[in-house]
Amino acid sequence: LYFFSYPWTFGGGERVFADMLNAFKDKSPICFVTGISVTDGFKDEFKRASEAINLDRWAKKKILKRFLLKKMAHAINAQEAPTIVGWSSEFMYELIPMMAQHVTVIDITHNFTDNGKGLEFKTLTHVPRIDRRIVVSKGLLQQFSELYEVNNINSKYLERISFIRNKIPFDHSLPEKHYQADLQVVFVARNSPEKRSHIFIRVAEMCKDLNLPVIFKMIGDYDSKELKAPKNVEILGVMNNKHAINKHYENSHMLLLTSERESWGLVVFEAMNFGVVPICTNVGDLNHYIGNENGVLIQNTTDNEQLAERFTIEIKRFCEDR
Repeated sequence: LYFFSYPWTFGGGERVFADMLNAFKDKSPICFVTGISVTDGFKDEFKRASEAINLDRWAKKKILKRFLLKKMAHAINAQEAPTIVGWSSEFMYELIPMMAQHVTVIDITHNFTDNGKGLEFKTLTHVPRIDRRIVVSKGLLQQFSELYEVNNINSKYLERISFIRNKIPFDHSLPEKHYQADLQVVFVARNSPEKRSHIFIRVAEMCKDLNLPVIFKMIGDYDSKELKAPKNVEILGVMNNKHAINKHYENSHMLLLTSERESWGLVVFEAMNFGVVPICTNVGDLNHYIGNENGVLIQNTTDNEQLAERFTIEIKRFCEDR
């Protein structure tokens, strides 16, 4: 059993991949990390659950990669019943044409990219050879259907796509919440453009201008020296310790998800697990799970100022009605 992962850095997709490795831990899988990891995020967990090998420049430099692909294909093809499983790994897709027919090929997709140049497009020539595609949101089923149709790929291959929901563990009682003092708003994300952390910062500025009794906390690979944030924002940096993040969820009242796109939004459900109210852009599959009785969905827009105002209005509402 061979896994091919993008990075092991901080993120929801990486969290899911680590959970998957743990699910197959007794099979002694080998996991090749083929992307550049900004942080060590889930490195230790990857290594505990598998024989994790960071390919680093071997997955990038053309001469090294060409040599490694041939060696790896030979080794995998020599196994009796091998399975390769890939998530966001261009390296694995380059390996697919070299795989013998007895090798099972499984692809996992969390999201489509924005620029029309993502791996979902690069994999189109490999569709007949991919035995199973796993998607984590219902929206992706429709996106793949449209992608296959536009590119004249036989619709029979849609039957190979499986929808498997993400999950979070629930093994504790909900913490007691206190609403008398300042309300705490938490933001948990990697430093990536689609997460739109600048919206979170702008919301904090608006709340400060309105003198709202709110403290904002930012968790992720954000540098307090580089990020210009108002005084009501605490930049906590990367937290690889789940218990440390959970402690912040316990003390928080609201979570902001300002993303331009998501598939499921793992942090939303991790926060709700601790009684935190999610205020999110209406993206991905979130409207299947979030409604007026358990959270707030904000109409998505590319107008940053308008979007920040919508988030601020909701925070103000909760401040006035605890």
